[in-house]
Amino acid sequence: MTSRVGKVVGGSVYVHRSAVDLLPEVKSSAVALAERIACVYDWNVARIADGQVSLLVYESFDESGFPALLSSAKVGLGSGEVVYIDYLARINPPILHRKELLLRSDDPRIPKFRALTAAAEDHGLFREANKIGTRKAWEKAIADAGLVLKGHSLIRVGDEHFDVFRHKTAIVRGDVSQPMQIMLRLGLVAKESSVFDYGCGQGEDVAALLSQGYDAFGWDPHHAAGGPRRLADVVNLGFVLNVIEDQRERLETLKAAWGFANKALCVSVMLQRRVSTAGQKPHRDGFLTSRGTFQKYFAQQELREFVEGATGQATLGLAPGIVVVFKDKDLEQEILFRRRSRAFLIGSLPRPPRREREINVRPELRERVAPMLEALRGICLTLGRLPEPDEVPKAVLDGADDAHISWTRLIEALHQDVSDDQDFVEAARTRREDLLVHLALQQFPGSPKYRSLPKSLQIDIKAFFKSHTTALAEGRQLLFAAGDRAGVRADVEAALAAGLGGLRRDRRFRFRSSVLTRLPARLRVVVGCAEVLQGGADACDFIDLDLEAPKVTMLTCDDADQPVPCIVEKLRIDMARLRVSLDKRDQGSSPIYFKSRYLPADAPERSVQMEFESELRSTGLFVDQDAEPHLEDVVALLPSLALSRLRAL
Repeated sequence: MTSRVGKVVGGSVYVHRSAVDLLPEVKSSAVALAERIACVYDWNVARIADGQVSLLVYESFDESGFPALLSSAKVGLGSGEVVYIDYLARINPPILHRKELLLRSDDPRIPKFRALTAAAEDHGLFREANKIGTRKAWEKAIADAGLVLKGHSLIRVGDEHFDVFRHKTAIVRGDVSQPMQIMLRLGLVAKESSVFDYGCGQGEDVAALLSQGYDAFGWDPHHAAGGPRRLADVVNLGFVLNVIEDQRERLETLKAAWGFANKALCVSVMLQRRVSTAGQKPHRDGFLTSRGTFQKYFAQQELREFVEGATGQATLGLAPGIVVVFKDKDLEQEILFRRRSRAFLIGSLPRPPRREREINVRPELRERVAPMLEALRGICLTLGRLPEPDEVPKAVLDGADDAHISWTRLIEALHQDVSDDQDFVEAARTRREDLLVHLALQQFPGSPKYRSLPKSLQIDIKAFFKSHTTALAEGRQLLFAAGDRAGVRADVEAALAAGLGGLRRDRRFRFRSSVLTRLPARLRVVVGCAEVLQGGADACDFIDLDLEAPKVTMLTCDDADQPVPCIVEKLRIDMARLRVSLDKRDQGSSPIYFKSRYLPADAPERSVQMEFESELRSTGLFVDQDAEPHLEDVVALLPSLALSRLRAL
């Protein structure tokens, strides 16, 4: 965050009291001297000019959008003369504009103040800046524009104004939030990095991270107003933007959070049509709830465009309503690969009961080596290869030093321990395939130079392909294979045999988006090519893959966990024509009956879903396979489904 502070008018600098310590020492010392000379201590703004300082008292600096001057004390620093002026009795005192310029750059009030300034600029209120410096002139300018000032909002005359209680949206959860879970799973939030929860609510994510030894801190304007606001490697802006009713303040809040991020910013919002708006009152671009809170429901593409416009960076979708943008491009490559890698997305491979193996070390070292091998084996199963020293927790390295075991000797013992381990062999195969998919898709903007790759990927390439040239050649071969329709159909048959999805009558293979990393590599590349054209597949619920043409359709549902979810958006990507189209559906108009066909065979909810579908068939509404009944007709015959959808609303 920059330390520059102050609003320059003519030859004077105006600065809020809270930011005086950021001024050059000569100026901050001048303010302190003026305060002692004038004996004025309740000032909130200082005006600093050559040889003099004015200590100004403005009304309700926090509450008034454009506060009026109440009093001033002008101090001649050389002579010690003080001129006091009382504006309290005047009917036309001076007015303060652009309050945000007086504050330190990390001040939490800036987004609200900037939003008001932007609104005034949009309405042309600053066009004649030399005529609006007093209360009467400013009030006339506002009235002439057909506006009314309410706190920090300029609204049209006749429009209804509502007080929104944003803090009431903070909920108490029993677990870490979904965005934080995803960032932890992908290693975006790690113990060696810091994380700032911007708008942390009641602070449950921060508390959970701190309890596990993470460097985490949070701030919230209501629940944690005294929390720190400082730079962090990763900033989490979780479900904050959707509760801000002012569009300009929403933008400024996003920009402020981005300013605190050293490496990455994760943004999550409520998606439209996933929550019923029944009983909510339309207000601006969202809704007012019965509790006096505001909710703006985003579309996934709208979220992407909003974040990309504010940050100037391409977004990476992590889940429906969750995107991340990066300042650290090496980290972006790491996370992009991990998102495509099943080892990270499904967690470390489960550890079977440990089999005793003969380790070729001296008997007296066996006991000392065993605890370290235990920790290193888990790392091997994630990486699919032997680790490098900087990929190992410091505690393991310290343990080896304490036991007087060299890294070379430790790695030799580890290699003997895992060389005949089938779990490790499978992890290596999986990691190599994940790398091939990643390298195939990385060739769209041009083959990346080896030196530009993150160090971990450089190590992977050496371990699995021996050279970068070989790796790129195999990646290109896989990319071209994605255009082989016969090969695509053969891989779909393999995916069907593995129980990873279902085939529709229109010759489209449909599967849950969460299953993508388990599909054959060719199919993952096909979907990855679609992602290059239009965001991430993680932001949808189901994916349709056309067997006859290079087309992918990403389906977003109102609630994919419902027994009969309804499609609300279809994002069609035609890769032959490089064309993307979005088809929005009315609520309840596109139900997915018999969802179990498209769930993975090992999905825990599949058995319950199939029991429900037996009941669905018993309605007699699905005799004609060419026409599906309307959802309301099915709901009328199935009270259990009606109750389920009612609960969802």
